[in-house]
Amino acid sequence: MNILIVNDDGYEAFGFKLLAHSLAGQGRVFACAPKVEQSATSQKITIAKKLKYEEVTSIPGTQRTIAVDGTPADCVRLGLKIYSDVEFDLIVSGINSGPNLSRDTLYSGTVAAATEGYLLGIPSIAISAADIKADFIIDETIKICEVIISKNIYKKYPLLNINFPSDKPLGRKITVLGSRTFHAEYKKINNENAFAVSYSINSNNEIKNSDDVAQKAGYTTITPLLYDKTDHKLVKSLEKNFEE
Repeated sequence: MNILIVNDDGYEAFGFKLLAHSLAGQGRVFACAPKVEQSATSQKITIAKKLKYEEVTSIPGTQRTIAVDGTPADCVRLGLKIYSDVEFDLIVSGINSGPNLSRDTLYSGTVAAATEGYLLGIPSIAISAADIKADFIIDETIKICEVIISKNIYKKYPLLNINFPSDKPLGRKITVLGSRTFHAEYKKINNENAFAVSYSINSNNEIKNSDDVAQKAGYTTITPLLYDKTDHKLVKSLEKNFEE
């Protein structure tokens, strides 16, 4: 099996090294990640400048490691180009430092990289952890990836979002995206045309069987995702409005 790993925290990130180590036993692992942190860049791609890259010392567990002066989505595209002689079976993005739950998935570079792989026809997984330095992370990543690969789950559910809780998981739950949001506070900086921004989590209107609720309760969450944002229920009614 050939696996491409990507992330949004940068190729030197601790979680990226954990991911490489965790997947090394599953096949040949190739790495392509941003040179610097690219959190919250979502699906952004580079179109107006050169996309520079360099081959760096391979992360233990990988065949080769490429560092890209671009976004997580760029890394997926460029990784597939640079490693064009490799037929990839799976793309895994992470392990992100901090969870990517609920509406976080709209902004997350980690989830965006997995989504980019999915859009390019390769099954993809995004993995995030509430505490990247928790001592269970490697074991849990190895176990969950072994199940996904050995049972061919990745072929049946080609875009998965996985989140580990802060403490050793009580188990795993298949979830839907929740409703938690980040509330932004903007504080004007004196004598500058600038604001300092701080965020807090708003978990009102919690949804049953959602990722945020399950993770808060101590479970690892696995959520199947789609790219299609069409509100299919409203297509017909919208047509009627224009017909009238």
